[in-house]
Amino acid sequence: MIWFRFLRKMSFLKMRTLGYASFFFVFGVALLMYLVEPETFGSYFRAVYWTMTTVVTVGYGDFFPNTDFGRMMTIFVFIFGIGIVGSLISKLVDGVQVIRDQKERGLLQVKESGHTIVFGYSRRSKHVIEELLETTEVILVDDLEREPFSHERFHYVNGDPALASTLQRANVKQAARAIVLADHSMPPALADGRTLLIASSIERANPDIYTIVEMMLEEHLDSFEQIKVDEVILGDETISRMAILASHHPGVTKVVTNLLTKHGDGMFSISVRPEWTTYREAFHAMLEEGVTILSDGKRLDLNRRLDETIPSGSLLIVLCGEETAKRIGAF
Repeated sequence: MIWFRFLRKMSFLKMRTLGYASFFFVFGVALLMYLVEPETFGSYFRAVYWTMTTVVTVGYGDFFPNTDFGRMMTIFVFIFGIGIVGSLISKLVDGVQVIRDQKERGLLQVKESGHTIVFGYSRRSKHVIEELLETTEVILVDDLEREPFSHERFHYVNGDPALASTLQRANVKQAARAIVLADHSMPPALADGRTLLIASSIERANPDIYTIVEMMLEEHLDSFEQIKVDEVILGDETISRMAILASHHPGVTKVVTNLLTKHGDGMFSISVRPEWTTYREAFHAMLEEGVTILSDGKRLDLNRRLDETIPSGSLLIVLCGEETAKRIGAF
């Protein structure tokens, strides 16, 4: 009866209390055993080793007490030490399980920085996440019951993406970029309203974050520009325009498709080099590298503005192979 009462009290102790109790118990018993039988253990470290193997029920038998007092202490260790240290180990295991469960349910606080936050999980966002995981940490924000998959760079946050508390758990203030894809299960106007609400919450929480949103209806562009999102992608209207373009100019969409896939050359960003003053200098330097400059991120008519001065801090969009991009420092 005393033993069960003892175990019951141990189960109600906090982990910190059990940790201190286990520490003092192990090192206290080891000190006492070493003082009583110094010739048996030879050193205090060996006495600690014997105590640890005893309380965790391993008992290798390479050390054992030779006196009656030592054997009485062994019985004491068996009765109370296993209860104290065993309770600590049990709580540690339970704690790991609780943390794992909270992670799967998206309840933990994200500690990463420089990460990408993706809002909403679907077949399309899954593809986006898989591509991003090759280079960066990705945080998914949604209201799923459990995280959809497991990856060392992937973290899930459960909650309303428009709430400040959810964005705080996703560590939006330390995030590098946010991607808000439209909910295609909703009517286009409602989907854009949801996207606009999420984007405004993101910009309010972190004005410096790079925000990319998918817009369903082009007439809502002014609303997204007012909250200063960095990039707006037209969803269904882009597909419609691609179909029209293909019908009028056969083969053009194949070029666009190749640019968006991993086959062949791709689009990359490159910082303006100090020795470049005009776009003409940048064009000539990149042509020598086998690279084509497409845009300054806003316009595609740079070949008609070659003698214009490049604004400081500009990023140029270039077309080249992946190996070439690595060589010239593109990203």
